[in-house]
Amino acid sequence: MKNHYTTLGIPELASQEEAKVAFKRLAVEFHPDKNPNNPFAEEIFKQINEAYQVLSNPVMKERYDITLRFAYSYKYYVTHRPEEATQNFERYHTVRQQDPKNTNLYSTLISIAFVAYMFMLVSSIYGFLSSFYYYSALQSIEIEEYSNAIDELSFAIAYDNSFSEAYYLRAKLYSEQFGSPNGALKDYTKAIESALIQQSNMYLERGVTYGQVNEKQGAITDFSTALNLSKYEQRTAQEIANEYYNRLKEYELAIEIYTTLIEQDSMKADYYEQRAFAYSNLQNNRLAQRDFETVIQKSSNPKQKREEIVEKLEKDVKNYVLSLKNNFILLNEYPTESAYHFTRSNLLFKLGHQEEGMQNLNLAILYNDGNKDFYVRRAELFLDLQQPTEACQDWTRARELGNTIKNTTLDFFCFDNE
Repeated sequence: MKNHYTTLGIPELASQEEAKVAFKRLAVEFHPDKNPNNPFAEEIFKQINEAYQVLSNPVMKERYDITLRFAYSYKYYVTHRPEEATQNFERYHTVRQQDPKNTNLYSTLISIAFVAYMFMLVSSIYGFLSSFYYYSALQSIEIEEYSNAIDELSFAIAYDNSFSEAYYLRAKLYSEQFGSPNGALKDYTKAIESALIQQSNMYLERGVTYGQVNEKQGAITDFSTALNLSKYEQRTAQEIANEYYNRLKEYELAIEIYTTLIEQDSMKADYYEQRAFAYSNLQNNRLAQRDFETVIQKSSNPKQKREEIVEKLEKDVKNYVLSLKNNFILLNEYPTESAYHFTRSNLLFKLGHQEEGMQNLNLAILYNDGNKDFYVRRAELFLDLQQPTEACQDWTRARELGNTIKNTTLDFFCFDNE
């Protein structure tokens, strides 16, 4: 059995306070945030967390201490066979010989004792082999021999089919290294079922895997459990919110988490920004803009931040109305910035306002007549409007400025003599 005291590096039967101090010290050293992409450190952190969960709970600690003392007593007896045990055995053997009536009784007791001993001996050997293969797998992961690690974890599970950590680690490998979410799902489920203590990271990982195979309800259920178990720990909550936003497209659930995170830490601009884009996807422009303004106020470079928001709203979220609103704010502050007029022109065309779009494109060229991209764009628009003369003028100008983009129609009509 695992020795949680050894895991935390403290004396056996140490107090809860000693366990707490040791856990804090080790947690700082092995926390995943300080050891990114390090499966070994992640595994150590998981083990010290499991040990602390047991030793910090008075009831669980008392039960564990009783079990530990029993295990050590048995190990000592098997290893050393105390003299008094030998004497007792000889005395019982003599009594049995003197009283034949007790033969069946003693034979039965000896048989039961022998079976129990062999069972515990085999269990001990299997436990050792399981642990051996598990730690061999950790070493294989350290040197990126993932196929070997899978084989070693499979051996560990074969010797101990309730080895929760082995199932969990194999699931992560299936998911992250071999792109096998279905295999990972089975192992995550076995890990959860075999774990002595429910752990938020297991539900989090399984929820992500459910999302990968498009089982949305399974993902939502696991994410809810992970949030409750972690008590809304920020790293876990943000990862779940990102999954809701990016993979599951459950923007309302993402907003709920971001709102809770903002209540925990109102100074973190990232939470406002992520919530703002979630609102944007729901076309709730009023609440989205309120959060965007908060983000911009907290930014060290407000101009650049608003530019980023305009670009993401246009290209990723496809919320052209809100993108146009923020572009308008930039234009009010920088009315001669040609790039802003060009962006506004594109947004207006996407919203079906061709006349205004062309006006802003003309202004972009007016404020920067050396930008070939502006001329390429206007030449293509003139061609769509069946104005070939104006189109060729802009296409020729774009070529003079170094344009290498090909357009079969414009190249044919504008450069047919070449």
